[in-house]
Amino acid sequence: MSGKDMQAVIDELAIRRLLDEYCLRLEFNSFDEWMDLFTDDTVYEVYRMKLEGRQAVAEVLSQAPHGTHIGGPVRITIDGDTAKTLQNYLFVSTSTDEYNVGWYDRTLVCTANGWKIAHTKVKIGRKDDLTENERAHKVAYPIAFG
Repeated sequence: MSGKDMQAVIDELAIRRLLDEYCLRLEFNSFDEWMDLFTDDTVYEVYRMKLEGRQAVAEVLSQAPHGTHIGGPVRITIDGDTAKTLQNYLFVSTSTDEYNVGWYDRTLVCTANGWKIAHTKVKIGRKDDLTENERAHKVAYPIAFG
């Protein structure tokens, strides 16, 4: 295996670990430790909001409902010190019976402190307030990030 191939494996493992920590830190760590996964100038798009910078992200997302975040498989494309990832997720609230599913479309950058999330766009497939037999039918396929 060449040095370039070995670096690609190392980078992919580091990115997978970062994305695993994204979900787990929301549940087991402090919010500040979750925020350490992001660049200082991160951009986070969710619910038609575009949050720019760690402070803006922290102010809004620290107020979000608590629950279990289950990250699904991830597609990773690495180009030098930048990576694009696409990952599905399931979020189950601990305060209500609601849940939502969706996709994280992210750009990561390799910094002096390792891989960090520079941009996140959340595409929510649906928010749970549907009857049981309607739930799975309301997720729109194919997925488009517009």
